Amino acid sequence: MKKLIAFVLAAVLLGIAGVAALIVSVTSSLPQIMKVTDYKPLLVSEVYARGGERLGDFSREIRKLTPIEKIPKRLIDSFVAIEDRQFFEHTGINYLAIARAALANFTSGRTKQGASTITQQLAKQLFLSPERTYTRKIKEALLAKRLEENLSKEEILYLYLNQIYFGSGAHGVEAAAEIYFRKKLDELTLGEMAVIAGLPQRPSDYSPIENPRLAKGRQREVLNALAATGKITQEEADKAFNEPITVYLRRDYKEVAPFAVETIRQMLVAKLGEDKVLDEGIKIYTTIDFKQQQAAQEQVREGLRQVDKRQGYRGPIKKIENAEEQNKFLLSVRDALIKDKAPIRVVTPEGNIQGDRPLEIFHKKDAKGAIVGNLPDYLPVGKTAEAIVTRVDDELGVVYLRVAEAEALLDISDMSWARKPDPTIKADNAPKLAKPSLAVKANDVILVKVMTNQFGDGLTPERNKELLAKIAALKKANPKFSPPNFAAFAQVALEQEPIVEGSLIAFDLKTAETVAMIGGYDFKTSKFNRALQAKRQTGSIFKSIVYAAALDKGFNPATPVFDSPIVYEGEASTVEGQDTDIKKWKPHNHDKKFAGDVLFRSALVRSLNIPTVKILESVGVPWVIDYTRRWGVFSPLNADLSLGLGSSSLTLYEMTRVFSQFGRMGKRLRPLLVHKVTDRDGNVLLTDLGLDAFFEKELAPIEQEYEQKRLTALEELKSKPEATPAPTDGKPETAKTHEKPKIYFADSEQVMTPQTAYVITSLLQAVVSDDGGTAARARSLGRPIAGKTGSTSGYVDGWFVGYTPGLAAGVWVGFNEEKTLGPGEVGGRTALPIWIEFMRNALGDSPGQNFPVPAGIVFANIDEQSGKLASASSRSVVNQAFIQGTEPKEQSGNPSQQDDTDFYKQDLTE
Repeated sequence: MKKLIAFVLAAVLLGIAGVAALIVSVTSSLPQIMKVTDYKPLLVSEVYARGGERLGDFSREIRKLTPIEKIPKRLIDSFVAIEDRQFFEHTGINYLAIARAALANFTSGRTKQGASTITQQLAKQLFLSPERTYTRKIKEALLAKRLEENLSKEEILYLYLNQIYFGSGAHGVEAAAEIYFRKKLDELTLGEMAVIAGLPQRPSDYSPIENPRLAKGRQREVLNALAATGKITQEEADKAFNEPITVYLRRDYKEVAPFAVETIRQMLVAKLGEDKVLDEGIKIYTTIDFKQQQAAQEQVREGLRQVDKRQGYRGPIKKIENAEEQNKFLLSVRDALIKDKAPIRVVTPEGNIQGDRPLEIFHKKDAKGAIVGNLPDYLPVGKTAEAIVTRVDDELGVVYLRVAEAEALLDISDMSWARKPDPTIKADNAPKLAKPSLAVKANDVILVKVMTNQFGDGLTPERNKELLAKIAALKKANPKFSPPNFAAFAQVALEQEPIVEGSLIAFDLKTAETVAMIGGYDFKTSKFNRALQAKRQTGSIFKSIVYAAALDKGFNPATPVFDSPIVYEGEASTVEGQDTDIKKWKPHNHDKKFAGDVLFRSALVRSLNIPTVKILESVGVPWVIDYTRRWGVFSPLNADLSLGLGSSSLTLYEMTRVFSQFGRMGKRLRPLLVHKVTDRDGNVLLTDLGLDAFFEKELAPIEQEYEQKRLTALEELKSKPEATPAPTDGKPETAKTHEKPKIYFADSEQVMTPQTAYVITSLLQAVVSDDGGTAARARSLGRPIAGKTGSTSGYVDGWFVGYTPGLAAGVWVGFNEEKTLGPGEVGGRTALPIWIEFMRNALGDSPGQNFPVPAGIVFANIDEQSGKLASASSRSVVNQAFIQGTEPKEQSGNPSQQDDTDFYKQDLTE
């Protein structure tokens, strides 16, 4: 017996020693308990437009820190009541609760109750992994005790309520209030507080979005617990429970600038580090203009849809023949449309979703039962949605469809573009769809756009008349024929998601702010930013650079250039040092015709190729490349005469920046993207971050080379006694004995003379205003505009870059891979319409302004044919700007009577 007692005592002592050793071991590995001021949780970094609108955010966790004094007392009471009623009495561990839970779990044979205090939960959240082991529980208890010893109850609650996870990405009570209810904490109702307080135990199960019935049950538990603790009355609890709850399904801002936001994220990570950008709740104040960005996004998407439809119809999205699957599909479309229209759910006291109903045909009727509406409120006119074809009627030329709960008709006139794709056919010359069944069949899923509430309202009078005549003929042929009740159908048009891509970037010329950036049709589909990253051949748009460079080498708007056939033998093409031999190159104009003598001005306005090549040959390729580099173009340039026709591949950013510097009268543009970045306490971390930082590696060597050339040129001038010292006001240095053209400035931010910039601007205005200009469509804006279209060989790329005195924008359109957009799809047809509508929306009703005229500019009325001063005999007269001293002095005589069959206008045989 004594041996048994001794054995038991030894075992107990060993057990105690073992536990003690375990505690010592665990204690030594515990983290140091922090002060509240050491609490640095992961916070959301927010991105704002220049007007203060929310553009987006960066985060690993969605959280906002809220001081304990700003958290409503009833919300705190709710957490304490449901999670830890003895919170203010215990010292970190509730031994009574542990015993009660152990008994309940033992009698039920499963884990039915938990006993972790709020302090223990906080310890686990801050310091421990989620593993379920006895060691972790011991650590949790010991840490809870330490927390209680080092922190006040209010500090523990502050940490807990800001740290705990609430589901749907929300960390902390303020994020939960914003995500679920789109409210601030002090705006929450008692019922909403109870829902939030019930979430931490099982965030997914008790989510009012995912499981409204369970959420309401949990809400009842919280409210009853509050009543049991005397914080509210049972009557208040019942009233709160019986109130419907409105829950939001998505965030409270639309992503109108995802490409810009992603660019900013990349740039800030490079500058500040990933942890600060993603975790520390910084605030980023950008230059993006919310209104202009919205206009850019809408117009790029609409413009690309139009270009894409001219490619032809690629067919239905899919086919669903099973009736049950069709019903499921229509239901999913309805729910998605409802969510998009009003992203909320109203949860009833029973835990149901208010308005939930089976799929049914929608009709709105008047008091007499007549149909007066066919569109539910979630399907407005202009909305695009997927639909199922139910029947195709080739006789009437209509297609019957279901769009969620709406019945609709698709008329052949609204799908006439749906020919089979054929890149060899010009869209305007392509045959129209003969009958609907050639494009769609029953059970096809297609994309449609809602046109009108009632079929027929969107048809032309001619089509309406034709349709009625067909119905009359069918009735005559078959008296039993029953025509469709058109009043019971909405009208839709056939659409398709484009595969053609595009981009847009816009700069405020006065502030140098980047106000809009679109990198593609859909950021979710492709995050590749085509405004900054896509290098594409520029085509005719590059001619503007050639002509600007030529103005500083002796050319003026009235200089005659001979447009005649020419062949270059043995021309060597080099791309930044890479040689490719070309035995014979014969440039030609777009229309394959030749104009003979044309003015420098007319050659640019009409975008003639051969005069451009001759101008480039005259001034020299190295001269133009040097000019181009000075304006911030960093992409490789073809060092041969094809350079003038846009054979080099540049980004939209580079080309738009060049044109912007024309519009700024030769001043360098360094586009801003971020005004400032502050930390969560408002301290400024960064200011004036420009887009050039995105291209720092590419731009740095170019700018260093230019700066060295500039300084060397200025030093050379100073060493010449007859040279005039370089001025400091941005004007070019001048010296009578200086042989090279004057292109370097005392002001390093001046990259061309204001006079040259104004003259090239006036020529680019003529591209819009003259009858032969390639951008005549832009006249519809009714204000001074300068710009240039661009198209590449085979209609692969379409460009337009243009500017007003205050705003510059560039648009590119093309496929991701280099393939044709189709015959006739030039920049004026693909990119220009997008540019026009963007500018129309961006500029609004602001008054049009003329470009400022710098000193040293004179205007002269010239004969458009001869380039001399206009006379009474001049057939066509234009008022043209000249750099003072370069204007024509001789008056035009009789107009030449040149034979249209002039030898030099004929093509040459090779």
